[in-house]
Amino acid sequence: MRLRSILWVLSILFIGMPVLAQEDSPAIEWTPCWMELPDGFVEGEDIECGYLLVPENRAKPGNTPTIELAFAIVYAPTEDVQPDPIIYLAGGPGGNAVADVESWLEIPYLGDRDLILLDQRGTGYSLPSLNCPEVEAGEDNGTEACRDRLIEEGVDLQAYNSAENAADVADLRVALEYDEWNLYGISYGTRLALTVMRDYPEGVRSVIIDSVYPPEVSSWEEYGRNTQDVFHRLFEACAADNACNAAFPNLEQVFYETAAQLDAEPVVYDGVDADTGETVDTPLSGSDLIDRLFGVMYSTESIPYIPWAISEIANGNYAALDDLEYGEMPEGGYRQIDGEDISDSEGMNTSVECQEEIAFLDETAALANVPDEPEALRNNSLNAIRATFADCQVWGVQAADPIEAQPVVSNIPTLVAAGEFDPITPAKWAESAASHLPNSFFFVFPGGGHGVIDMNECSQGIMQDFLDNPTVEPDASCIAQIGGPEWVLPPA
Repeated sequence: MRLRSILWVLSILFIGMPVLAQEDSPAIEWTPCWMELPDGFVEGEDIECGYLLVPENRAKPGNTPTIELAFAIVYAPTEDVQPDPIIYLAGGPGGNAVADVESWLEIPYLGDRDLILLDQRGTGYSLPSLNCPEVEAGEDNGTEACRDRLIEEGVDLQAYNSAENAADVADLRVALEYDEWNLYGISYGTRLALTVMRDYPEGVRSVIIDSVYPPEVSSWEEYGRNTQDVFHRLFEACAADNACNAAFPNLEQVFYETAAQLDAEPVVYDGVDADTGETVDTPLSGSDLIDRLFGVMYSTESIPYIPWAISEIANGNYAALDDLEYGEMPEGGYRQIDGEDISDSEGMNTSVECQEEIAFLDETAALANVPDEPEALRNNSLNAIRATFADCQVWGVQAADPIEAQPVVSNIPTLVAAGEFDPITPAKWAESAASHLPNSFFFVFPGGGHGVIDMNECSQGIMQDFLDNPTVEPDASCIAQIGGPEWVLPPA
């Protein structure tokens, strides 16, 4: 049994209270793990869980409640463990990390390093939770109802932001008594990693940021153009491949004509309930189609199936969209496997986005930047922008410090990764972040979606090389061999 687990057990048996970290450190409460563990995992040997106790709002010392941040330590399966673990910073904002332990098994670069999974404030198993079931259920005025409930429960919505989040990460390193560690962030987790690099560089040995969301971008002012660009890039890639172009000619035109037709005459088809697998009546408009295919592009494994799915949907097989998202696909496809069903935190997402993005952007400019054509995509983007700005009006948080809209400059060695078809954090954002990090190495992975460091042996090998020696550029020659998507064609 690991030392910390022994201390936790002894504290319960003999003192009746949790063991805390050393006197000058943030407090830790060790606790049994909340989630179902993978087969063969032994609590106390392979994994341990706890809460980090931190102030909700550090700007109000002595006048703010203590909140509890859930974390798990997944121990490396070797006696020869490197002293510098990896801490994973999930995306979102509002994504959870702790529940999805099983997805980390058999990861090569964890062979000799411990992994720390942290549910950021307001997310996952952390308390309080800023999850919004009112929004998930599609309630009228769901954002307002969630805001009112959280405020009534005593939650300080202003305290859920990247600056406080970064202070939590720094406190966790001190509390766990690590001299140094490596930050690994995906999506919003990259912004959090950058914030830690700026505010709390002590003890950060290296940083991996994958699918980067840096603070200097004007995300919603770029949204319409970026969305059009990524769809166009996908259609161009299919058209440039002789087999894909022959199987799915004029794919871009077919897609937008289908979306326009579904906007004019939405359908209801026999779809699949993602939670139960049962058949349910599923409405589908053109905007729904765009949203769902946009989401599919997050997954590198899904991208080669998109032309096939568009062709099927254009011919009235709307269930192909469910197959693409949830099920078995032609030619021995894959099945998406999600982690334990712990909802993302809409409240945390809204607090961060409203303070750090929307507060520094102009809605009129965001709407004006949406391309005029194609009309179905234009209407979809306009609706998304308006809804986001409206939610921030309701949420009522104030703008963050202006530094949260400025690029982060740091000398910490950093690996910067991007996917060619990432729909939400384009490669140009990663390139922007890298330009302010003089000791960074920037790579774009062909065919990649959102989150590419684990997409294949090439990307994993680059990460391993970087972790072994973060001051030396890793060997990335394998990227040239990746090529584009291997498009899935109709059965012969």
